[in-house]
Amino acid sequence: MSWKAVAPGGGRQLAGKDFEGNLYFEKPDPNGGRYPRRTVELANPELSEANYDDANISVQWQAWLRNTRKDPPTLTEIQRDEARKLLTVARAKALDQAWQDRKAELALEQAQGRQAILGLASSASKADSAEETATSAAGSSGEEDSAKSAARKQIEEREAARKAGFKPQVQQGDSFEPQAWSPVATRRR
Repeated sequence: MSWKAVAPGGGRQLAGKDFEGNLYFEKPDPNGGRYPRRTVELANPELSEANYDDANISVQWQAWLRNTRKDPPTLTEIQRDEARKLLTVARAKALDQAWQDRKAELALEQAQGRQAILGLASSASKADSAEETATSAAGSSGEEDSAKSAARKQIEEREAARKAGFKPQVQQGDSFEPQAWSPVATRRR
């Protein structure tokens, strides 16, 4: 008996096997420690100790190897966890698709709103162009006048859009106002 405990790999018992073919072993601590020694033999020879990655082993088996779990996981438990993972991935894909659809709807609504604004602005700009031709015929065609008329045009476009009921999208930081922090002392128990 003592020879098996000292020999490499001796005295170990097979605790279980996962879906990838990894073998999990357990043997008592040779120094008489509290926790048994638990090891894994990876089925894939390319994944040696030098290339070891936790992602290659399921969470249940990782917990067992680290002695945070007393008993090795059962096959039904691992199957149930894999089914849960697949369901989570499917739900995430459905949510991504719903978000993509919603983004397309928002872009379409925004484009329609812009077209409505441009339609109102074009009617206002036609009135402005008639006014500008009248003022240019009067002889006041300076650079300052053109800058003022462009600014006036923008203001009128905004007013026309506001009257039409267009509300610009509020960004998240537009309505943020910082407030003072006043911590409250807690009672010691």
